[in-house]
Amino acid sequence: MAAPLQDKPALASATSFYKRPLPEACTAFASPEGKELFAKALGEGNLESYFILAPQAVTQNEPAYCALGTLVQILNSLEVDPMRRWKSGWRWYDQDMLDCCRPLSDIAQVGLTLSEFACLARCNGLRAQVVSPVLDCSPDEREKGLARFRDDLRAVAKGKGTMALSYSRKTLGQTGDGHFSPIGALCEEKDMVLILDVARFKYPSYWVPVELAYESMFPLDKATGQPRGYHAGSEPGSLDAPQTLTTLVLNKSSWASLNSTLSRTLLEQSKTSASLADLLFALLAALASQPTGPLAARRTETASQAVPSLLDALATTSIAQLVPFASAPKPNAVLLNLVFLLAALAPRSPLSAMVAPTLASEFASLREEALGSVGGLAEEVENATKQLGALGECCRSEADARCGCAQQSIA
Repeated sequence: MAAPLQDKPALASATSFYKRPLPEACTAFASPEGKELFAKALGEGNLESYFILAPQAVTQNEPAYCALGTLVQILNSLEVDPMRRWKSGWRWYDQDMLDCCRPLSDIAQVGLTLSEFACLARCNGLRAQVVSPVLDCSPDEREKGLARFRDDLRAVAKGKGTMALSYSRKTLGQTGDGHFSPIGALCEEKDMVLILDVARFKYPSYWVPVELAYESMFPLDKATGQPRGYHAGSEPGSLDAPQTLTTLVLNKSSWASLNSTLSRTLLEQSKTSASLADLLFALLAALASQPTGPLAARRTETASQAVPSLLDALATTSIAQLVPFASAPKPNAVLLNLVFLLAALAPRSPLSAMVAPTLASEFASLREEALGSVGGLAEEVENATKQLGALGECCRSEADARCGCAQQSIA
């Protein structure tokens, strides 16, 4: 016999939640007022970042994945090729692929800090720097910080890159605390900014006053004891992808393994009377033994046309003439690995310090000659060097990083 209706268990537990009402300080994107702000922003030319980001809008996969959801949306919006398969034969960024900073199981518990977000962005080829408000500053300095924030918002809204905001929900009158989301637009007439919230199960996208968004960065992150902030790149206030021809295809784990292999090779060579040609040959052989090369051409029409020309020019330099690339089955693969070595052995890098002193000055001289004589090579090497530095930074910061994203995430 069926149980009486009143005795059946509730479909939804009293401890679960279905969304939250927006506080008064936030104007819902789809509301009449939100549509009016959208129309004004469109007329001002301040919706370019929205049109970049909106086609790739995502919901974070876990309560503490706000940073990963934000970064995935930005990476796919900027058409960054991860050079890794997502599913089947498709290369595409997914939140579960962003594990080069810390294990995903750890991130799911405590999220990411502001500096870790920047590190993760750089690991995946973006240009990024952290901009945070200054605590205990004078009213004039506070106004200057707000003015810069407005300038950066304006630049991003007009299409110069994208912006990721790290802020305290409490300041906006929302539940929870630390959070990340992309910035979608600016309405200058009403001084309102559009936040494309990646916790779409909780809040929709919304407009907030620019000054309130700025104030939301001041509450300290419990993990770092520092204020929150936003991410800027080479363009004022933007998080952008460099227009390079090549990109690293390493994550934290694969770089750690390869770094160990190269370190052993350098140590072995330092015990012999090897010439620079011998050293380069040994390092290139170590790279050739890897399942895939550490550096690859971006899959764009520009790269497919320009990379061979870049490598042809590199082939004429003194440093390339030291290695037998022409007789290799894939000469361009050897030259790409040489580009990678120019980055991995950059001045003041840990690996460069392991080059035998008798060879270090010769290598430095030939490296400088190649970078100065081959157009575009310096930019490719610089970008790879920065990505390697970010991967190393992630390894160093992994142990004790904590973030407040998961704190009271649904309360």
